[in-house]
Amino acid sequence: MVRRVWIAFIALVVTLIVGTAGLMVTEHLSLARAIYLTVQTVTTVGFGDIEPQTDAGHIFLIFMMLSGVGVMLYFAGLLMAFLIEGQLAGVYWRRKMNKKIQQVQDHVIVCGAGRVGRQVVYRLRKEGAQCVVIEQKEDLANELIEEGFLVINSDATHDETLIMASIEKAKGLISALPEDALNVFVTLTAKGLNPNIQVVARMDHPESEKKLLRAGADKVISPATLSGWRMAMSILKPISVEYLETVIHDHNIEMEMVELKINEGSCLVGETLLTSGIKQQTGAMVLAILRGNQVISNPSAGDGILQGDLLIVLGLRDQLHRLEKLAANLSNCKT
Repeated sequence: MVRRVWIAFIALVVTLIVGTAGLMVTEHLSLARAIYLTVQTVTTVGFGDIEPQTDAGHIFLIFMMLSGVGVMLYFAGLLMAFLIEGQLAGVYWRRKMNKKIQQVQDHVIVCGAGRVGRQVVYRLRKEGAQCVVIEQKEDLANELIEEGFLVINSDATHDETLIMASIEKAKGLISALPEDALNVFVTLTAKGLNPNIQVVARMDHPESEKKLLRAGADKVISPATLSGWRMAMSILKPISVEYLETVIHDHNIEMEMVELKINEGSCLVGETLLTSGIKQQTGAMVLAILRGNQVISNPSAGDGILQGDLLIVLGLRDQLHRLEKLAANLSNCKT
């Protein structure tokens, strides 16, 4: 549609130029009067204050009426269709998008779709997590909409924007805006609207970490620090880094890391890692046990599993599924 509008506009401009030049030659009019009479003709206004005085001028204007008026009407029709259809389509898609967003729950809100935010939403999609993106720049928002994401084209620092993103039903918010001050403001706003939401905030300057934590951020991440660490390790321990990247990013390897909460009644409660059968029956590996504020890294086979523990487990997808079934088996843990 846009291309057709431009072609029609160029055709109209060419018609006006040809008409002006033709009237200047046939009627010997000044440039201003020739443009005036040409516009009168193609717009069908026809005031009659300027009349052709020669036969050549009459014949030329006849061709102008037949061709120029058609070009003008075609351009006006395309322009109106473009404006009306564009507005209607925009209203329709915004309403449809808002309706979908109002229906989501336990989702993650991502504020900012720049270089960092875009990688966040791609990773969330890969992990199967539902997310709602808030991006103020229209071009970036439209790109993500075309990729199938739920997007709100607005300012993430406004209360009404976060409410529109169903923050009261969200389980987490990632503030990946390019300025630390904006991330502080979003964190404060998010915690004010939903005190229980988990907030992960981006920071660029080390001095901003304490401000973000005071604002209520549960975790503060520095992309520059993580990138620097990764680059250094790629030089110092290239084989180990390459292995980790293969495990994490290779689509052919379904290796994943999950957090498994040990709820009341789970058959794993009271067992040790050895007697629980986690390794023997599922093949998954427990990397750490989080117990309140205590972190048991690289736990031994004799470490026990208590109710409320959070197990950090690494394994293939099918191994993790077997572990979830094992943890939920209330009747027979050893089968």
